[in-house]
Amino acid sequence: MDLEVMRMELRKGWKGFTVFILVVVLIAGGMAQLYPVVSETFEEGVGELEGEEHVRLEIREDSLYLEWEEIDPEDFGLEGMEVEEYIVLEDTGSHMATSRPIGRTRATNITITDVIISPEQERYYGVVAVVGEFRFPVGITSTVERKTPLEEMMETPYFQMFTAGREDLRMDEIEGFMAVELYSWWILLVGVYLSYLSVKSVTGDFEERRMDILFSTPLSRKEYLIQKFMALGLFSLLLVVLAGAVLVLSVYSLGEGLMLSFFVSVVASWPMLLVIIAVSMFFAVVFKSSRGAIGASFGIILVQYALFMAGHMLEELKFVLPFTISNYWDYNAVLLDGVFKTGHFLGLFLLGLLVFTAAILIFEREDIPV
Repeated sequence: MDLEVMRMELRKGWKGFTVFILVVVLIAGGMAQLYPVVSETFEEGVGELEGEEHVRLEIREDSLYLEWEEIDPEDFGLEGMEVEEYIVLEDTGSHMATSRPIGRTRATNITITDVIISPEQERYYGVVAVVGEFRFPVGITSTVERKTPLEEMMETPYFQMFTAGREDLRMDEIEGFMAVELYSWWILLVGVYLSYLSVKSVTGDFEERRMDILFSTPLSRKEYLIQKFMALGLFSLLLVVLAGAVLVLSVYSLGEGLMLSFFVSVVASWPMLLVIIAVSMFFAVVFKSSRGAIGASFGIILVQYALFMAGHMLEELKFVLPFTISNYWDYNAVLLDGVFKTGHFLGLFLLGLLVFTAAILIFEREDIPV
């Protein structure tokens, strides 16, 4: 088979390919270089509650026992005055901005009855001393073991969208950091541009009236699409290989060691990109115009990406995950477990070939506008 169409495609697009590869490589390598700076923010420990050393909380079977240190008004320059009472406040957040009073006493302890606290319930209790018209905070305590800012962030549904369902992923480790900051939106970074190129490579010939000239030669429609697909597949392969290699070197420069799992995980995205190329070329031969084909291709990418993220955020949407191509690029298995899922890799490759075959069948039966 003469590969003239493929050579023409590569000659025509090599400048744009090169620029885009450089952009992706710089983003991949540069993102890794941000890890030391960002990781320092995750080293922050559990913040102290105001005056927590002055208050003690004991959780009993059906009650809470709270005691605190006595306030001496003279410490605040109020000689000759005494504490009239202590007010106990309850809130669901350490800010105590929405607290409500649940008890008043002149003693330095109180028992709150008819209360059942589960380990998951986070409640905060503060004590305020009343001296005349003045109020002095004694301290704040909590019913749960307090978490670091990183632990709190990782438990939020929003953050779980970017972990691809992995509860053991940690942002203070280089694998987890890159999974969230680069891999989670890789399909948008690379896939959208590849989709645009794939559509334009075919619709450009429709819109510029080159099809009839091309097929006046012995070139068949099947050969035409195959060579276009091969050119874009070669470009995307070069992109993931270079991006993976630069990412490995960037991580190595941070003193993290030669972590080839980064290279493997990036290259493992190639079949997913081939599916995007195939889908885009399918829409290109269906619509024969850039506007319609790009709109349909971008819509498919964005919808499946949104479903993939929502499926990890909401339990009731998990059933949609098997219908998204992102679900079968399991980069976390490579990064965190050292496992390469060959079945998923080959499955995506086969899906790309099936969609591309459908594009060929439609193209061979469609009329070409003159």
